[in-house]
Amino acid sequence: MPQRHAHPADDRYFQTHGLSARPPRALNAALQQAIDSMHRTLYGPSLHELTPPEIALLRRAGADVEEHPDRDDPVATYVAAFGAILATGLTPAQAAARLGGITSVRVRQMIRERTLYAVRVDGRWKIPIHQFVHDGLVPNIGAVNAAVPNTLDAVSVLRWFTTPDPELEAPDGHALSPLDWLKAGMDPAPVVEMASAL
Repeated sequence: MPQRHAHPADDRYFQTHGLSARPPRALNAALQQAIDSMHRTLYGPSLHELTPPEIALLRRAGADVEEHPDRDDPVATYVAAFGAILATGLTPAQAAARLGGITSVRVRQMIRERTLYAVRVDGRWKIPIHQFVHDGLVPNIGAVNAAVPNTLDAVSVLRWFTTPDPELEAPDGHALSPLDWLKAGMDPAPVVEMASAL
């Protein structure tokens, strides 16, 4: 993606979406792309959209209908995570160079086979960096990627890979994330099984 130049319209764009436009500009460009590729979600203060009987019913059911301006906005958090995936993701050519000895054609074949997870945005593949270690791919990640349902979005996939799971217990007793489990060279079978159940 070409580097975007600072422009006053960029500042207004991010302010409209509740974000600030500040360096690094490459991340802002990735965030703008992430925002533009998302489904349009419009929401406002919920208490202004509900009638008093509706609010009372929701409260009796245990729903939290209060506004929480001090909490992170889940949409903005998601967009920031997706923007980071896009900003740090590799193109097929970059992935081929990093893997060494294979071509970008082979990388695209791995994407089609679902052994390499990738996101297609604006007709271009972005391969999330979490799948790589310094000398290649995370051990056995291809088998896990193939088991991950293709209906999951990139942020959900990354969060699953990086969240510790009590079912994946290290020899010292602490829970590992699926990604750390694979990096440690542990048996991939339980992670493949977990991925297929997502």
